Amino acid sequence: MPLQITGVNSTTGEYDNPYLAINSLVWVDDYTQNRGITTRDVLFDWINDNGTAYVLDEEGNKAKLLTATTKSGYKYVKTAFDETKPDKLLKLLATK
Repeated sequence: MPLQITGVNSTTGEYDNPYLAINSLVWVDDYTQNRGITTRDVLFDWINDNGTAYVLDEEGNKAKLLTATTKSGYKYVKTAFDETKPDKLLKLLATK
């Protein structure tokens, strides 16, 4: 059951890692059209357990969510392997 991430909920404050400002993600299940909100940590674990989530870009292309962990052990999700490409998930955060 792939989940399309349609929005993010964030906290305000200063973060060394902008992904840590995301505390939950809004999604739609591709198959059932069910909607929900899931915390960042729960979505991280779900993806690592073979779940699939993605963000659509402006052209309708799917950017798959990847999992990562900070040096301090905080879990987060992102769409880009590194900073050479803009991250589609952070775009959702910026438009909030």
